[in-house]
Amino acid sequence: MRVLHLFSNAKWTGPAEPALNLCVALRKRGVEADFACSPDAGGNINKVVETARDRGIEPILQFHLTKYLNPLTNWSDQRALPKFLKRNPYDLIHCHMDNDHRIALNTLGKHHLPIIRSNYKGEGLQGKPPYAKWLPNTARLLEPSQIALDYDAVTYHYPREHMHLVPGAVDTERFDPSRDVPDARRWLGIPPTAFVVGIVARMQTHRRYEDFFRAARMLVDARPDTHIIVVGRGTNQDKVGKEPVKDLGLGDHVHFPGFVDGENYVGMLKAFDAKVFLVPGSDGTCRAVREAMAMAKPAVVADRGMLREIVDDGETGFVFDGSVDGLYEALHRLSSDRALARRLGQAARQKALEVFSLDRQAEMVEQIYVSALSEH
Repeated sequence: MRVLHLFSNAKWTGPAEPALNLCVALRKRGVEADFACSPDAGGNINKVVETARDRGIEPILQFHLTKYLNPLTNWSDQRALPKFLKRNPYDLIHCHMDNDHRIALNTLGKHHLPIIRSNYKGEGLQGKPPYAKWLPNTARLLEPSQIALDYDAVTYHYPREHMHLVPGAVDTERFDPSRDVPDARRWLGIPPTAFVVGIVARMQTHRRYEDFFRAARMLVDARPDTHIIVVGRGTNQDKVGKEPVKDLGLGDHVHFPGFVDGENYVGMLKAFDAKVFLVPGSDGTCRAVREAMAMAKPAVVADRGMLREIVDDGETGFVFDGSVDGLYEALHRLSSDRALARRLGQAARQKALEVFSLDRQAEMVEQIYVSALSEH
């Protein structure tokens, strides 16, 4: 089976790693999964291209595949793609972004290939693109949550038998708490016995950092051995992060390592005792929560978006009502009962292995491919 994956972006955006990881996992199962992405990252390093090569995939770079609709480059891609498919026969096309979905559909008439679409919006395909026109010509729709599946089925009257709930996956071998990784506590000067709460999110005004720091102030008052690690950066990092921390007198307890990647990122997660997630961001599938769970960390999440579908309240973490008091109570319970925190963390790791592994996701997607081809 040969599958061409299209990814219309050059930035290491939310869906980039999941799309690339899926290709890698499919190849391990014997599926010939090729990955085409944008070659143009402006003056920046094209991390999508370089990461693909690092993971053993030489990306196809002969299309523009811009993130947004561009009449000129889309027209060029719509001419080039049929010629490419004639020279390189594929069984299916798997789309991951709106514009590559648009480009693929506009070539469907000449090459009758089933088109598969992965959705990375946790609450469904909402926005300006004409999904109602696209979906009737889409063979299968892969949804990250039941919320998204129900929304798209009702909104676009897309047949449920062609929709599949495919949970987001993480590399459970990379995110393994038993691995030897950089010691983030030592790097940040955090005592080994401290209770560490971590948050991984871009520092933007809509991510409710004000709630997080207010709850942190309450937790530090109750348990002075608490430390906070804020992983991420953003244009509003002073406004939503450093200034509130100063105003609340949390300077000795809050650490801002900024954007961290590679093994240092895994080390940061390992340093956490609990992971907080308040609002889904550009990655509506909330991958950072699953990464922390794979590292055996209990997640404390607000009941927003698809977060309730990732974290089982009282089993792999806590789902709270979104209030400052609710967040404080969940964190205080974990900080006061380290055995409970460890027990929930181990359950989170087990769920990651059973539900969120790349191997399991690739097996599901391969079966979906077979089903789509059987009807073609």
